[in-house]
Amino acid sequence: MAVIGLDATHLSIYGKGVSRHQYNLIKSLSKIDKKNCYYIFLNKKNILPELPQQENFHHVSIRIPKRIVWDQFQVPMAIIKYKLDIYHSLIDTLPVIGKVKFVLSVVEIPDYRIELARKSRHNYLYMRLSQKYNMLLFRPSLKKAKLIIACSNSTKKDLIQRYNVNEKKIRVLYHAPDEQFCVANDERVLLNTKKKYNAEAGYILHISSFDPRDNTSAVIRAYHKALKESKFSQKLVIGGNVDPKETGLEKLIAELNLKNSIIFTGRLSEIELVALYQAADLFVDPSLYEGFGLQVIEAMSCGIAVITSNVTSLPEIVGDIAILVSPTDIDDLASALARVITDVELRQSMRQKGLERAKFFSWDTVAHQTLAIYEELL
Repeated sequence: MAVIGLDATHLSIYGKGVSRHQYNLIKSLSKIDKKNCYYIFLNKKNILPELPQQENFHHVSIRIPKRIVWDQFQVPMAIIKYKLDIYHSLIDTLPVIGKVKFVLSVVEIPDYRIELARKSRHNYLYMRLSQKYNMLLFRPSLKKAKLIIACSNSTKKDLIQRYNVNEKKIRVLYHAPDEQFCVANDERVLLNTKKKYNAEAGYILHISSFDPRDNTSAVIRAYHKALKESKFSQKLVIGGNVDPKETGLEKLIAELNLKNSIIFTGRLSEIELVALYQAADLFVDPSLYEGFGLQVIEAMSCGIAVITSNVTSLPEIVGDIAILVSPTDIDDLASALARVITDVELRQSMRQKGLERAKFFSWDTVAHQTLAIYEELL
């Protein structure tokens, strides 16, 4: 029996990709591993989803004043206190001290993310300090890790080329969507969702945040161009916790005279997000950089046609079932939007292919592969 520590300090009911990764990995490991002992480290201030309750899984709720305090002081103490054999970090950094076998999960290269964030006018002081900490500790963490789990071959390539990481210590494990992302069985759910957002004629969905990688202004400009050229009736629904006024999107929408055609949902619960995917005609994600691209898999799992970027990990993840566009080419994106939204047969074909592609991504597979990595270390 091994004693394994899992960093789930980003886990929250309001969390995005990293939080969902932590939750699904814990849930899936609990189904297949009744032998090893797990200590799941949680952030006391976060509102948590329901976690598996079983004898070999122990939840340790910790008050974390700052990320650096947790990584560099509290983690080494926890390693000693709980006599860990393996410590698995599901975020970018590891402590610089600690005699244990470290596993580091890397979703994306932080310097790409930080480079884009620095161009944003919402790059607040706290974010800048966090960015400096990540950049300072990321390279030492890669060296400290006994094994590194990359979520795509694209991320693996970045680690090798940008950080000179030895290929032999990298394992590629794709993430997967939560099981609740599926095709709706009840037509009333779809109708009610469309009515809720005043989009009975249908809608194109884009998920956004304050992260400039979302490329939301490009989506709005492309939607405007496609709408002028093709005269379709679907609205553009922008889901997620993004403030259109603070991000300058409200001004852009006014300039393009799209006030009556674009809806912002605000923060969404998991149930609302699933319904939003399910009722959409098309999902658009021209992201500037993704280490994996969970949202496109969520959309495909819900049976929605997808347009996404032809850069970083996204072509690898969607295969040949999505329309790929240059994220900086508004004309290219507008043309793809018009083509898919006006062609029902094309959308239906993409829907069926997407559902098949989504089956390739499974948390059961991720759990078995992660457990194999633990056993390899031991």
